[in-house]
Amino acid sequence: MRKVILVTCVAPKRNYTCAAKDLYQGQLFEKLMQFAEAQNPAAIFILSGKHHLLTLEAEIAPYDVNLNQVSEEALKDWSTKVLNQLVEAGFDLERDYFYLLTNEVYRRHLVSQMNHFEAPFYIE
Repeated sequence: MRKVILVTCVAPKRNYTCAAKDLYQGQLFEKLMQFAEAQNPAAIFILSGKHHLLTLEAEIAPYDVNLNQVSEEALKDWSTKVLNQLVEAGFDLERDYFYLLTNEVYRRHLVSQMNHFEAPFYIE
């Protein structure tokens, strides 16, 4: 069983294109990343409202998409895309262990497809 950590994106962003791990700013994101790295996971990904599943090194431009403000149907579509990207990246939704460092909205439709998961923090 591999440990995979999914970290929520946040609103404060740099105003230029850079690696995803550097784009997002603020204390919340910094603390979530510190926790993620301390777990020695097989992988850490960022969940982006616009780009879905991002590697830490993915080069992206600033954007303004917030899943807390989309329809339930759009949220389901986003979640399906994230789950497919995890499988395409070689992770097993039935066997791997997922830490979801997200709010309830971002994880709502993800956890129904994961056998082993944990949401260790309350995030608004």
